[in-house]
Amino acid sequence: MTTTGFIYDERFLDHNAGRQVYQGEQAHADCGEEFDSPLRLVHTKRLLDALNVTARLAPLDFVAASDEQLLRVHSADYLASLTTRCAAAGDDTIQLGDDARGNHATERTARLAAGAACAAVDAVLQGQVDNVYALIRPSGHHSGRDFAMGYCYYNNAAVAARHAQAMHGLERVAIIDWDVHHGNGTQSLLYSDPSVLFVSLHEEDNYPLEGGSADEAGEGAGLGYTLNLPLPAGTGNQGYLAAFDEIVLPALRQYRPQLILISAGQDANAYDPLGRMRLTRDGYTALAARLKTLAEQVCEGRLVALQEGGYSLPYLPIATLGVIEGLSGQVSDFVDPHHFPARTIAPQERAALDELRRSHAQYWPTLAE
Repeated sequence: MTTTGFIYDERFLDHNAGRQVYQGEQAHADCGEEFDSPLRLVHTKRLLDALNVTARLAPLDFVAASDEQLLRVHSADYLASLTTRCAAAGDDTIQLGDDARGNHATERTARLAAGAACAAVDAVLQGQVDNVYALIRPSGHHSGRDFAMGYCYYNNAAVAARHAQAMHGLERVAIIDWDVHHGNGTQSLLYSDPSVLFVSLHEEDNYPLEGGSADEAGEGAGLGYTLNLPLPAGTGNQGYLAAFDEIVLPALRQYRPQLILISAGQDANAYDPLGRMRLTRDGYTALAARLKTLAEQVCEGRLVALQEGGYSLPYLPIATLGVIEGLSGQVSDFVDPHHFPARTIAPQERAALDELRRSHAQYWPTLAE
């Protein structure tokens, strides 16, 4: 049986992303807590506990990321600046980057999340568990070498990949980012590096508006090792599965990574306020199960999922449950009240996938077969 590790800690709730305020010329609207609410994790953990899922997972210990681990990805000046600015913030929230606010606990919490990502890698590479779901916060995939952005402060997936390479000697790592938003920070950190294959499936014309097109495929030695798959709004389970079956999985088989990391943002779900996609629990289960099978075929099952986005408080827990079901092979006795019938791939989805496959086939011959 598959042993799935699990990481969660209440200290991930300490980071405060502030309040959502819309400022006009004559008035403003305070909409309360920012989308990146601690309740995202609280509600998810409660659902997993209520369904006895947590008890069937293997809890993993972790420590905060060290400077050494973070400096493999981020600059020393950025670490010092983020630490100093958060320490001075007190209980107030301050601007730390584009769409990235934080308080006195933000740097400490982000360091915990990055450390948890490294511990998850250690657990699978040392054979302690087969795969891991890390329910962590804050997210990481928008943060770059010297900037915070979009609720992200340290790039958890990139830190985990570099940790796997530095401490375990891996030569090939793959990061699959299915967050509805383009993983621009991760791309910027790995763009010229063939030792990490970065695949981002995201909604086209969503945040961030610049970048994420298919022709951004890497540079220098890394040319071809960035696969951007911008998908049209409304893409659902069948469209995402087709993208996996026709592009993602064939490229992974050709690359043969020694470890697969998932930037697991469940904000491509059909009920998320920051996306316009149509994934459901069933879709997330199938995506995770496909990656689990592929990992068993090419890298001894070594698979780590790191929580990224997901902002529908009612549905994020259900979508994440689906991911964990796909990783663990266990199905919970839970009926999704938001389930809707599967539909065929829409013409615009089919056209987008065909074009993406042609675009990336120049670097991955298996896609042309």
